[in-house]
Amino acid sequence: MGAAGGHPHFLSPLLWHASLAEGLLAARESKRSVLLVVGRQSCGGSRALVEKTIAKEEILEYLDSHYVCVAGDADSPEPAVAALVARMPQHDRTPLCLYLSFDGDLMHSTSGGRPPAVFLSDLLEAPHRGRHAVRA
Repeated sequence: MGAAGGHPHFLSPLLWHASLAEGLLAARESKRSVLLVVGRQSCGGSRALVEKTIAKEEILEYLDSHYVCVAGDADSPEPAVAALVARMPQHDRTPLCLYLSFDGDLMHSTSGGRPPAVFLSDLLEAPHRGRHAVRA
């Protein structure tokens, strides 16, 4: 697991990219999907998602082998992240999880806290939900 670049706000052993462009580049190179988590440092739900739900061993392992993780800041998002978030009906609820294909197509999105079993189901099912017109 990525030890060199943890989450910018929360404790996590995963490598988290702070830029969607960097995350998409890594995803294309590795042919993995992208998990973009848009949250706030002050949001208890965002902290719980990263430090409790994602910290579960089976989720860490699955993310590390199938996804590139990107941390988006809801309070000052980069323009590409802001454009994606603006198109989401639940854009005002954090954490907002966007599941993207390696080429930037939106596959699925969720908002609010997710228990570990539900989050793992989201990770497993996102690539099979089909692609939407929203692009990163």
